[in-house]
Order: sequence, then structure tokens, then C-alpha cells
Amino acid sequence: MRVLLIAGITSTLPGMAFAKEVQVDVGLPKPVVVNTDQPLKLALFIEIGTNSAVQSTVTGVRNMAKKYGFEFDVFDARFDVATQVNQMQNALLNGYNAWIVVPVEGSQVCESVTKLAPAANVLVAQATGTACGRSSKEGDELWSPGTLIYVGGNETPNAFEAVMEKAATDNPGPQKVGILTGPNLHPITVAFDKALEEVKAKYPDFKVVAVHRTDYSPPDNQIKTQTMLQANPDLSIIVGAYTNMSKGAVPALEAAGKLGTVKVYEAGGTAWSVDALKKGWIKATTGFYRQTAAETAVQAIIDARAGKPVPHVILNDGHAPIPGQKNGQVGIVTLDNVGAYEPQSP
Repeated sequence: MRVLLIAGITSTLPGMAFAKEVQVDVGLPKPVVVNTDQPLKLALFIEIGTNSAVQSTVTGVRNMAKKYGFEFDVFDARFDVATQVNQMQNALLNGYNAWIVVPVEGSQVCESVTKLAPAANVLVAQATGTACGRSSKEGDELWSPGTLIYVGGNETPNAFEAVMEKAATDNPGPQKVGILTGPNLHPITVAFDKALEEVKAKYPDFKVVAVHRTDYSPPDNQIKTQTMLQANPDLSIIVGAYTNMSKGAVPALEAAGKLGTVKVYEAGGTAWSVDALKKGWIKATTGFYRQTAAETAVQAIIDARAGKPVPHVILNDGHAPIPGQKNGQVGIVTLDNVGAYEPQSP
């Protein structure tokens, strides 16, 4: 990442001030030119504000706003990509000079985040969500040219595959597996689906008998789990894309008298997950740090505006590894290392 700090003349008249400009290379022929005399005004685009993980993203940005003293506004798309695209178009007209984006659907926001925003000299950071069809990518390919940085890595196919493999290796032999994911086309769903196909090919005994799309709410996941249990009374494993799936699955299993018998694995460990691991309700979760990811994304914007170099990609949501976690891989949280895991969502 090449960042140049230059002085631009605002006027040739005697006594007039100079404006400092920072040219930020975002991988396009033209850099994003930041006028640092203008204060940071940030737009935060989120999928849905009622989700606990998304609330952690907002908390992260709020923490940084208090630290650095900048203004920000939150744009809640409520899982409607058309709404999110419209919000971005409006933001371009309302003086925001930086965005943090968590896309509802990566392809449809691609033009806004990689072309329209940088053309308007807006710095764009992506926190946990990818754009431009990169949901199935890993590492450096998670970054989209035109944006400043991607911070995340714990919602990629490899991350989901790790917890699925944990479920498969913990339970050798034939298994009947139920899957709970989010909406179609959501970046997490795309990544999760790719991981599932890999695991099914690698572990033939890991037989998926039901896949349910949900709205991420515990009530919807409880209903979908009840449906799975009724259709598959010999279900042995449930794997969910996030803790809210488990929050719905656990009461459904308890009502059916199968809590502990049907083993639950999830991604996106929360405070609830820590308690559930200790109680034996779930068997494993993954490290998930949306607050840290948001804070790291804001710091990247602050650094770029100051003329400092910024990497294109920061993995593990910008968080330090937990015991047993290898660099570049998601941390698997089990009863063995749960004491070292500090969740960032309730």
C-alpha cells in the first residue's frame, strides 16, 4: 500500500492557508485523494442492526469515535441489498469521506465500494464481509481493489470448514447432519456452502440430511430445528453458521429430549457460546471478533489519512490468536481452551 502525503495549494492569494492532501493507493489507476483539513465523517453500512454480532461492529466503531473524536452514522440495510445500495448512493451525496462496509450481498455492492466511492475520494474499509464475489476466497484475495482494506478472515470457507471438520472428526462413522445458515446470497452463506461441499467430499460418512436458510434470529432457528428433528428423528449433529443458530437449536433439542444426544457445532463464538460449552449444550465454536475488526478497520482509515502505510488484508479480525490457533487459521474454541477466549458479542 503506497500512501503519499503532499501539500496542495487552496489559493494563490497572500495569507491563504495550504490544504494537506494524502494520496492513497487503493489498487486503481487513480489514488483516493484525502483532504485532511476536512474532519473524518464516517458511514457504517451494516446488514441488520438487531443481530448481536452486528451490534459488536457498531460498538467497535463507537469506541474509535470516542477515541478519535469523529462523527459517524449507521446505515442498517435489514438484510435488503437494494436498501444497502440505495444507502450508499445517498451517502455519496452527503459528505462522508470514509465508509466501513459489511455487505448484505457482495456482488451488488461491488460497484459502489470499488468504483463510485473511490472516484468520489471516499476511503472504504471492509470489516468481516467481502464484496465483488470474493466470499469464497481466502487470504489476500479477500481484498477488493478500490477499497483500502479487508479486515476479517473468520467467516471464510476455511474458517467454516475447520469447525465442520471438528464435528466430523469428533464423531467418526455414519452421521446424519442438519445445517442452519443465513439468507441466500449473503457472503457468510456463500462461504459456508463452499466449506460444506468440501467437507462432504472429504468425509462421506458426514451425511447432510437437511439444510435450512434462516433470518439469523433464534426463534426462526428454533422452528427450523424442530422441522429437522421431525423429519429426521435419528439426526446426530447440527452445524450452524453463527451462535444464533445454536440459541434456537438448543431449546428445540431440549423440548425434544435430545439435548446432548444431538451434538451442536457452530461458528462465531459469543458470551452465550462460552456458557453453552461449559454446560455441554454445544461442542465447539470459533473465534469471532467483530468489535476488533471494526476497530481495526477504523484504525486503518485513520492511519491512511495520516499518510501511514496500510496493508490490504488483516486476518483473524485483527485479534491476537488464542491457544492452539495457528496464524492464518480460525481459532477453534472448545471446553479445553474456552477459558482463554474472550467473546465480544452477548
